[in-house]
Parts: sequence; structure tokens; C-alpha cells
Amino acid sequence: MTHSFSPDSRRGISSVVGALIFTVLMIAGFSAMSLALDSQTDIVNTQRVVAAVELQAQQEEFVIQVSTNVNNILNVTIDNIGQNPVQISHLFITNKTMASQPVQDFFINFDDAYVSPAHQSNVVSTQTLYMIPDIYDIKVISSLGTVKIAELNMISGSTNGLRSELITDPPDVIIGQNVTVAMIVTNTGDSTITNVHPNSLTFSSTGIGSVIASSSYTPTAVDLNGGASVMFSWDYQVTGNSGDNLTFSSFATGEGGKISNTVSDVSTLRLPTDGGTGQVQIDVLTDELLARPQLFLTIPGPAGEASSAKSLWGVNVVNPVNSTMKVTKVSVILMGPGLTGSSSLVDCSGHVAIEGPDNWTCPVNTIMWENVATPIIIPPFSVKSFSVQVVPNLGNSISTMEAMMVQANVFSNSGAFGKSGYQSTMLDGNGVISSVYLSNVVDSVASSNMKTSRSGITPNSTQTFNVVFADLDGVDTTYIKSCGQLVINVPKGWTEVTILNNYGFDTGANAPTIVAFGDGSHQITATLPSCTTACMGTTANPSNTIQFSAKAPDITNDQMYVMYILAIGETSNNFTLGPVSEVVLQVDSP
Repeated sequence: MTHSFSPDSRRGISSVVGALIFTVLMIAGFSAMSLALDSQTDIVNTQRVVAAVELQAQQEEFVIQVSTNVNNILNVTIDNIGQNPVQISHLFITNKTMASQPVQDFFINFDDAYVSPAHQSNVVSTQTLYMIPDIYDIKVISSLGTVKIAELNMISGSTNGLRSELITDPPDVIIGQNVTVAMIVTNTGDSTITNVHPNSLTFSSTGIGSVIASSSYTPTAVDLNGGASVMFSWDYQVTGNSGDNLTFSSFATGEGGKISNTVSDVSTLRLPTDGGTGQVQIDVLTDELLARPQLFLTIPGPAGEASSAKSLWGVNVVNPVNSTMKVTKVSVILMGPGLTGSSSLVDCSGHVAIEGPDNWTCPVNTIMWENVATPIIIPPFSVKSFSVQVVPNLGNSISTMEAMMVQANVFSNSGAFGKSGYQSTMLDGNGVISSVYLSNVVDSVASSNMKTSRSGITPNSTQTFNVVFADLDGVDTTYIKSCGQLVINVPKGWTEVTILNNYGFDTGANAPTIVAFGDGSHQITATLPSCTTACMGTTANPSNTIQFSAKAPDITNDQMYVMYILAIGETSNNFTLGPVSEVVLQVDSP
């Protein structure tokens, strides 16, 4: 029996089949899209987890301290200085003295592994790790991969955790000079040792080498925490023959009978030209002339421009030897771009001689003192100042001189010598003439009170100085801006530096300060107060002064010191300041 379908029935079946196929395809598409979205979500989540781990690793910060107690049991203290907890997962110990340097891995017990932020913990507190006296590298690794390494040096012969090392510097010392002996003491235990200090140094020599002077060690005594170290040092002056070996030895002690190992080091005596053979070598070139005069300058900056003698220039000539020096000529040469013809940057019309006889002239771009017939005599180990005020004159062809090179020269019975490396600036029209100098009177711009050196200073005497920062152009329409600074560098050897008075400088947040440097020198810095017009005194007396005192060195031979006076800042027309005065202080022995 056969079945037949009408055309309408066949069309209905086709529609149903088509709908089913579309439904299947649509479900498959949605499934694929869902899988893609799930995969994308997994990728994003994975990236978030990785980023979080990387951030935690970056923020992880800890330090380690390794030590042993009296029973040689290892202590590995983790100091968590970061903001997240630290989990220590592995500990590696390397014996550095064995040829193969074997490495042993230890897992950290779970109860010891975690260290909270701002806390310390011994991560091997529940493990007993006995250490044989030797040298080890202790490496710890956190669960985030941070690696820290510390060295554990266990020396046989030390008692209760003190370990010492001794170093001499230099290992080759010039005969008659100093050798520094340094002892580094470490507490290798896990508890504090009080009153740790070195025993007296002993020394032996292979020849006639000996110590002729010495200092006491510094610091005197310290309390050492577990794993901490301290360095004690002595200075010794030594003598002997070239090639002699001086061996220094000592040990450290602490409260409770704690004694370190005995340590030593060797310093070999050498002559200045000894190349290590024990024989003096020939110096084939001697290029230094001891008797040459030394030059120190006083320079305005900027030099401005004025119709009268306002610009202060000076040269201090120092005789550094014990024979008389004769000076016949001193000159200051000014060199700058664009200078042509016969026009000059300075004019001696109406000049004022300040220090030294008035034998000043102004050849083209030169300020010169000269007297061949009657030279200036400079006694041994002393200074002579040559200073003058002249008329600054830039000329009409140049509006500004942003950089002007300055060179000083001296002609003496020791020969003619020069000194360069200085600079100044100039402005066309009335401009600031910024100057720094010593003065007999506070806030003085009078030529009779200006000084660039001081002689006749008694050793160990207290000296009072008036240091003036001035604008010498005498025009109130140009001025030095507020916040300009006067800087006074007091040479090393001078002590008890004290500011006595502050004339015109800021007394508020920018009050004058004194900074002591490591070489024994001091620096005074004073700042101009806030202002909108003239910041320095009055129009008639445009100057501010720092008055300070200092005690001269207690010396037994004549000595000269250089006090560098500087200023920094800007003028009202935005020109940078740069005056300098190299003031020579001559201290005469009794």
C-alpha cells in the first residue's frame, strides 16, 4: 500500500525541516560565541592574577640577617620592610671554602615561613641547623621569587660571637706619613653584645720601621646587635727604611668575656720615588717652580657701566717662599667677543687706588699697575694686594657682553706668570656693578674701607669680618633682585665660626646659615629679603653686610688661607650675578 502526499503537505514538511536546520545552526553559533566569551574571560582573569602577582613581587621588600648562637646553631632573621606579608619557601646554604662549593637546600617549615609587614622572624626557629666554623653563603627565596643572599663567616678562635678583620690603608705608605688601621668587628651571634671595643694595637717590623706618633681609636666603644658590625680606626705616623714591613695586630672584646679572633695586616714603607724595588729611582723631570708668585683675584660681575670709577678690580700676589719677592707690574686683561678697534672696556679717568701705590693705567682692555723703578717688595710667606676702582665702559658698538674672559698677570724677579679661568659680564648703559669684598665698616661702599686681604693675624686669635655685598653703580633704577645670595667660604683650620650681625639680609625663613663641611671648612649663606625695588641698603649706600667671627688656626709657622666670597642671583634686567673675591688671610706665627 503506498502513500502519497499532496503538494501542500510536502511544502509543510520542507518548512519544518528548514526551521530545524536553522535552529541547529543558531544553537551552534551561540555555543561557539559562548565558548569564545568564556575563553576571553579566562584570559582576562589570568592576566589579572599575573599582574597581581607581579605587583606583589614588586612591593615585596625584606632584608636578611644571618648569625649563629653560642652553640653554632644557625639563625636566619627576615626583616619585612615592605607592605605585604612575605612567605619564605627555600633556604640554600653554600660552603664557600670547599673546592666544589656544595649547595644544600632546606624547605622552610610552614609555621616559620610567613613574616608580617614591619616584623622580624627567624625562619629556621623550628629547625636545628648546626654550622661548622667556616664561610658560607646563605640564600633565601620567597614564594614570589625574591632572592636575598648574605655571607656567614664563622671564624675558629672567636668566643661567643665576635669576629674581627684588620685592614691597613695604604698598604704601601710613604716614610714619615700616616697609615690608617681599621678593624671591622661583627657580632655573629643573635643577641646584643655590649661595650665592644678593640684591644691596643701591637706592631712588629722586619727592619727598623717604627711608629713615631699615633691617635686613639674611634669610636670608643659600641653595643652590637646580632649580625651588626662596627669599624674602629687609628692613625699612625711611621718611619723606617724603604722596604720595611710593619705588621699591626689586635683583637676585640665585649662584656661577659667575649673575645674575637686575633687579626693582623701589613703596611710596607716606601720612599716617595720608590717603585717597589727598595731603591730610589731617578726623577727625570721636575716641572714645578716653588718660587713662582701665586695670584688671587677680585672681580665684579656684572661689571655694569657707569660714568665714574665704580668698578672694583683686584689682584692678591702671594709670595710662597722664604725669600724676598719684587713685583714690577700687575695687570688684568679683559677679553670678549666683538671687541674691535681701539675702544676699551675700562677707563682709568678718575680711578681710585685702594690697596697699593697709585701707579694705575688703563691700556686697551687692560687694568695695569706698573713701577719698574720702585718695585713692590713682598716679604717671605706674605701677601700684597693691588686693587683699584675704574670706570666701566662697554661702548656703543656692543649692547651686552654675556661672557668676558679675565686673566691676571704678574711680573716679578721670579719671572712673569699669569692666571686665567675667570670671567665677568658687562651691560650697555647704567647697570648693576655687583661686588663682594671685606670692609673696615659695616655696609660701606667707600673706597677707603674696601679690603681684599688681611695680614698680621695672630694665631688662635678671634677675628671679626665684615663681608659686604654691594651694587656700586649708584643708580636706583637698576638693582639686584630679591633672593640673591651672598656665599662666604671660611677656609679649613678656622674654627668657632659665628654670625654676629645680619645687616639687610633676610631674617625669616631664609635667615643666614652656617654649614660645616667634612674637611673642616665652613660655608655661610645669606639671602636678600623679598623686595620689589632696591633690595640692598639705600640708593646712597646700596650694600648689605654679614658680620661674623672665626678663630684663626693655632700655628707655629706663617701660613696663608684663602676665603672665597661669592654671590649668586639676578639683576633687575635679568643678568646673572657672578662677583668673586679671593681674600687672602695671612696668619703670622709668634
